[in-house]
Amino acid sequence: MARDTRNNQDARMDARAGEGVRGRAERPRRRRATEFEHSSMGERLIAGVPARIMAPRLVFIVCLAALCSFGLLMVYSASSVEALQEAGSSTYFLVRQLINMAIGLAFILIMCIAPAFSLESYRYFWTKPFWVIIMGLLVLVKVIGAGSGGAVRWIDLGFTTIQPSEFAKPVAIIIAARLAVDYFIDREIDSQKFIKGLVLGIGLPLALVFVQPDMGSTLIIAVAVFFMLVLSGLPGRYIVYILGVFAVAGTAALVAQPYRIARLMVAIDPWKDPYGDGYQATLAIMAFASGGLFGRGIGGSTMKYNYLPEAHNDYILAIIGEELGLVGTVIFFAVFIALLVSAFRIGTRCPNRFGRLIAYGSSLMLGIQFFVNVMGILGVTPMTGKPIPFISYGGSSVLTSMIIAGLILRVSIESNQTTIHDVRRQSLSVVDRDRGGRATSSGFSVLTGGSARGESSRGRSSQSGSPRQGGSTRGARSSSTSSRGPAGYGRTGISGGYDRVNLNGDPSDRLRSRDSGPRVNRYDGSGRRDNHGGRGGYSNSTRRGRYDR
Repeated sequence: MARDTRNNQDARMDARAGEGVRGRAERPRRRRATEFEHSSMGERLIAGVPARIMAPRLVFIVCLAALCSFGLLMVYSASSVEALQEAGSSTYFLVRQLINMAIGLAFILIMCIAPAFSLESYRYFWTKPFWVIIMGLLVLVKVIGAGSGGAVRWIDLGFTTIQPSEFAKPVAIIIAARLAVDYFIDREIDSQKFIKGLVLGIGLPLALVFVQPDMGSTLIIAVAVFFMLVLSGLPGRYIVYILGVFAVAGTAALVAQPYRIARLMVAIDPWKDPYGDGYQATLAIMAFASGGLFGRGIGGSTMKYNYLPEAHNDYILAIIGEELGLVGTVIFFAVFIALLVSAFRIGTRCPNRFGRLIAYGSSLMLGIQFFVNVMGILGVTPMTGKPIPFISYGGSSVLTSMIIAGLILRVSIESNQTTIHDVRRQSLSVVDRDRGGRATSSGFSVLTGGSARGESSRGRSSQSGSPRQGGSTRGARSSSTSSRGPAGYGRTGISGGYDRVNLNGDPSDRLRSRDSGPRVNRYDGSGRRDNHGGRGGYSNSTRRGRYDR
């Protein structure tokens, strides 16, 4: 009776334990998602693309579309009066800006889709052709260039003009990224070739841009390339040397031309000559002040009525401050900064180091030009005449900004080639039996290029008739099954460069038999101990319940 009671209790406890196991199986615990994964089963996807790659791309595209749309609106608002007087149509500059953006959008689509414009082609094929084209255009400016405001920077094509110094910006990004990767990361070139590449690839075009003169473009390109080298691992002593060269060269360039000194004095005190050199600076400050907190409204600016020169170009930020006020200007700044941050995030997600530097350099080029214009209009630094990317009117500036955006999107598209699953697969390893006699994981065999890697040890032992040490016929069956491979996960004899794990076709090969368990000593209550092996490997006369004492 006591034994029956204990058996009933054991049965109830076994049933409760089984229900608990089933309950836990029905409600698996989920660990918290990390930065690179959504759950233990994988990472979160957006439109079939990992969220860590797609999220910054979507933010960049949304910000880019918002800035381009806002730029068209503000170009029309700031230029309508001047366009009506000079061209007879208030939409003259708006239509031309819209055409420039449409061409730039076509460039972006081609750069994102065409295989000829992959990151690998930029590095190994397009670098030298782009450099030759830019050098030819910069030399052509000195020969047949068109001038304006005392500077010769444009080439007149009849129906429009182009500014080669603007197109030199994306070319400088590609050349600097290639030199940095070849020298700092891949170690394919030595210091002499690296310095020679910087002098010819970056320094020579910058010298031609500087003598136009175009101090603003020279400064933007030089600073962007410098930070790209710093991000690549430029040693600290070279950073100090380069900063010293920048200081000396900048001082020499400043004192070489009187108009540069005059711009510096305007930045220090624009009200000293409000009707002369400080005329535009003081009107820009007045436009910001009249805008107040919420502005006069779109189209309500008074400075665009022939008061503020270049209202739709270099000084369009003053019109934005007047019509949208402080709140609208801050929102505009926030959207542009979000664009730059998303571009940097695209670079950090790129597994290709060349693409990473392309994204970093592109965002730096856009950001530096943006802050140079903003600081110049606010009177913090001297005005250099550089437009705001995607906002200010200008054919070459808009096309260059769109090309740089295309480079960033191309980096994002090619970042999806390696997923988190590929990283996890690379971290997997299978314990194998080698010549040193280390243990192997039973029931598994590794196929390298379709042939069993374990055949060298397991296969030979099975053929010679000598079983593995400490194993059974299951090892030979596993080896033969992995060599045969009809029901396993993959076939043998196929060439390939990856390892595959074969769980064998017969599920019983992966189960432990009843006789292969540990040896245990059981006490039968009669004063003697019997040795039994396996799970339940004892006679019925001595079988007891699992909770017997």
